[in-house]
Amino acid sequence: MNEFSTYEYVVEKKNKGTGKLKPVLFIVGYAVIALGFLLFAVKSKLGAPLVSLAPLALWIAVFLTWRYTKIEYEYSITSGVLTFSEIYGGRSRKTITEFKIKDCEKIAPMSDYNPNKKADVTYSALSGKGTAVEYFAEFEDERGRNCVFFFEATEKTLKICRFYNPANTKMTKFGE
Repeated sequence: MNEFSTYEYVVEKKNKGTGKLKPVLFIVGYAVIALGFLLFAVKSKLGAPLVSLAPLALWIAVFLTWRYTKIEYEYSITSGVLTFSEIYGGRSRKTITEFKIKDCEKIAPMSDYNPNKKADVTYSALSGKGTAVEYFAEFEDERGRNCVFFFEATEKTLKICRFYNPANTKMTKFGE
């Protein structure tokens, strides 16, 4: 079996800036839902039954929305195809993009990235700024758009990239 057949890497998005605000806004929203139920119950003739439904409505709101406060980024490589996904609350997964490593124009450390080069679409699987080993991959998607994928590289990831695209993969030494 090929040692490069399948590889997965997951990082948790760090809550910074607006990411820290999202849980607070959700909690405020939950409080508004609970107060809305209580006020409606007081104003209507169905007071007691509506009050008993308030915890159920609140639980449903939390169950459906709280997962969006904890986002993980996953990239998996299977037979030379990199799939980038977002995982919400450890439960639901959304595939963001897929591309073949052999089609990448450049896979290199962030120090080699040229921000002046026009990218139509950017994808980020970085947990935050200044993380471990930040890399990028430039490729063209099926619609012909220039895309850049930023990711936290591991030694295994770079070995796989070099295996499928040796000419365009720049390696760095780990542990230094």
